[in-house]
Amino acid sequence: MLYKLPLKNSDKMVIVSEDVYEDLINNEYFQEVDLLKNLRIHSYGYAFYQKNYPKPSGGYKNVTIYLHRYIAEKFVPKPKSSKRLLVTFVNGDRLDCRTENIIWATSSQIIRNIPNHLTTDDTLSGYRGVYKLPSGNYRSAIFRGKKPFELGVYKTAEEAALAYNKKSIEWFGETRSLNKVPAEHVPQEYLDEVEKIKEERATKLAAGELEI
Repeated sequence: MLYKLPLKNSDKMVIVSEDVYEDLINNEYFQEVDLLKNLRIHSYGYAFYQKNYPKPSGGYKNVTIYLHRYIAEKFVPKPKSSKRLLVTFVNGDRLDCRTENIIWATSSQIIRNIPNHLTTDDTLSGYRGVYKLPSGNYRSAIFRGKKPFELGVYKTAEEAALAYNKKSIEWFGETRSLNKVPAEHVPQEYLDEVEKIKEERATKLAAGELEI
């Protein structure tokens, strides 16, 4: 079951899973501050609670609770990584705080989850990581960190785009930055290879053998 929570400064609602809702209503501190009735939407689109309390010595103490961050820290296992991990949303909706929609990710993974709005002028091909050569062929390349990796030269932009997608899935998982290649240009062999890559990646992640 899903629950929709109101926001004081917006007509929008924030969605949470049943386990999260039960936790929120049973948390003594949250009951004390009446968190569920005082959630707001941040200028960046997050649901959060914030209040300033006067200090006995003067001044104010600020308390800020970001709902998605609280949920991630309590309900979402944090993967092994030597890099700093941030909390983000699988579908990009910052008010969709279901546990299955909240993940830990590196900054580079978050960037890769920004929808691909590249134009033909940006890449000379219309696909991310694909560049048209003077010969008429297409070069495929991908960055990991700040280092470029060449993936080969292909006769068509679609072949080069699929090469980029395959390596991106292997390294970063399925992200929204993957190239959208028309189905008629996607061979079954590619689909089979991608399924195998996904299975191997999932197995390694579950075993803690893959650092994100």
